[in-house]
Amino acid sequence: MPNKYQRKAIATRGCWSEDSLKAAINSLKNGEMSVYRAAIIYGIPRKTLERRYKTNNDKKGPMGPTSMLGEQNEKKLADHIKTMQGTGFPLTISDVRVIAFQFAEQLNIKHKFNKSEEKAGYDWLQMFLRRHPDIVLRKSEGVSIARCQGMNRNEVSAYFDLLEKNLIDNDLMTKPNCVFNMDESGLQLNNRPGHVLAAKGTKAVSTTTSTEKGETITIIACCNAEGTFLPPACIMKGMNKKSEYEDGMPPGSRIFMSKKSAYITSAIFLEWLKIHFVPRKPPGKVLLLLDGHSTHCNSVEMLEYANENEIILLSMPSHTSHFLQPLDRAVFKSLKSHFYEQCRLWINQNPGRRITRLSFGSLLNKAWGKAATAENAISGFRASGVFPFNPTAIPDYAFISDRPPDEVTNIDSSLPVSTSVTSTTPPNFGETGENEPLAIPGTSADQWTPSRILKDISPIPQKIMEVRKRSKQVGKVLTSEEHIALRKDKENEKTLKGQRRKVKQEKKND
Repeated sequence: MPNKYQRKAIATRGCWSEDSLKAAINSLKNGEMSVYRAAIIYGIPRKTLERRYKTNNDKKGPMGPTSMLGEQNEKKLADHIKTMQGTGFPLTISDVRVIAFQFAEQLNIKHKFNKSEEKAGYDWLQMFLRRHPDIVLRKSEGVSIARCQGMNRNEVSAYFDLLEKNLIDNDLMTKPNCVFNMDESGLQLNNRPGHVLAAKGTKAVSTTTSTEKGETITIIACCNAEGTFLPPACIMKGMNKKSEYEDGMPPGSRIFMSKKSAYITSAIFLEWLKIHFVPRKPPGKVLLLLDGHSTHCNSVEMLEYANENEIILLSMPSHTSHFLQPLDRAVFKSLKSHFYEQCRLWINQNPGRRITRLSFGSLLNKAWGKAATAENAISGFRASGVFPFNPTAIPDYAFISDRPPDEVTNIDSSLPVSTSVTSTTPPNFGETGENEPLAIPGTSADQWTPSRILKDISPIPQKIMEVRKRSKQVGKVLTSEEHIALRKDKENEKTLKGQRRKVKQEKKND
C-alpha cells in the first residue's frame, strides 16, 4: 500500500490558503496593489501569484502531481461506481482497475498503468479510495433475479394499501398483540467454518465439522408486533417420532414429522394452526402475515379453519419477503448465527462425535433464547413498515429493478444508449479531465465526453431479463370469500381431471 505523505511541521512551501489567493487575485483585478505588494501582504510567492493571475486559477489543489486521470474524470468514475451499485451490478476491485486503464487509454491520457496486464495499479486504487472516502470495500449479498423483479413499487404499494385496509376494518391498527408474522427457515445439523487465527504463511487452515453436509430441519417461527414469540415448531424428515427429539427444546415446542422431506406442507401448516397457534392467539380477530407459498394458500380446509377461528391470513407479493417480512428482517439471521455458533462449541466440547437429532433440541434452545427477543421482533415489524404502519419504511434501494432509466444512468434519454469510440481516434482530454467535447464530422459531440466513454467501457444494465415461468402472486387476503371460492373451484377441477384420467386408464387397460 502506498505511503501517505505527512507534511513536516517546519515546511513553509505552500502554506498560503485558498482564501488568501482569491483575495490577492481580486486585489490585482481591482488595481488596488501590484503583484509584488500583494505577494508580501498575502504571503504568496510572487511567481505563483503571477501565474495564477494570468490563468485566472484561484483553486488550491494538492501539492505535487494530480491524480492520473484528473480530478473531474475521477469524479465521473466514482459516480459510475455508485450507479452500478444502484443497479444491482456493483464493480469489484479488478473491474475498477480494468475500467481505469481503458478510461485513460480512450481519453489519450498519459499514465503509468500496467500495459501488459491492462490494469491500473493496486497502489493507484488505494489512493483513489483515499481521495473518495464515500466509496468503501463492502461484502455484497447475493439477491436472485426473481427477488430483484419482485420488489416492484406498484405491487408493494398495493400490498400496503391492502394491509392498511385490513388493519382499519378489523380495528387492529392499535393492537400490536393481534398482528402476527409466521415463516419457516432451515437449519443444518452441522457447524460452519468461519474466520479463525492461524500462523502466517499457512497454506491451508482446516476446521473439523460434524459431517460434510448436515441434515436439514425446518423451524416454524411466529411472533407478534408486541414482541411476543410463540414456541418454535420443527419439521423433521421421517415417519417415526421419538420423544427424545424434543429433549432440551424451548418450553412448549413441538416436532412434526414429514415423510418426504423436512419442508412444510399444507397438512403440517393446518396442524400447526390447530394445536400450536389457535390455543395461544388472543380472543377476537388476529392478522397473520405470511409469504405466498402454496402450502399457505391452497388448502381449502386450512383456509376455512382459519376463517372460522377469526384468523385473517394476508399473503405478501412473490419474492418480497426479504424486505416485507418482519422475521426475515430481524430474527432469522440472528437465529442462524447463534445456532451455528452453538454447533461449533458443541463440536469443540465433544471431539469425535457428530451432531444428531438428539442434541438438536439443546442447541436450538440456546440459540432461540438469544435470537427470539422482544427487541428483535419489534425491530422487524418496524423495519418492514407493519407496526407502526409506515409504508415509507421500505428504503429506495430495495427497488433495484424498478428505477427509471434516467434515474439509474443520469443521462438524457434522447441520446443513444451506447456509442462506439473505437472506430476513430478519441479526443485528448488531457490530464485535467475537463469535459470538453470535440466536434467530429458525422458524430454527435456528446458521444465524446468522458461520461459517454465511461458508459461505453462499462455499460449500465437497463433492464433485468425476465426469467419467471409461473405467474407472479400479489398480496391478497387468503381467508376472503372470493379466494376460498376460487380454491374450491380449482380443487374440484383437479378432482375431475383425476377422475377422467382414471377412467381413461381403465378403458385403456380393458
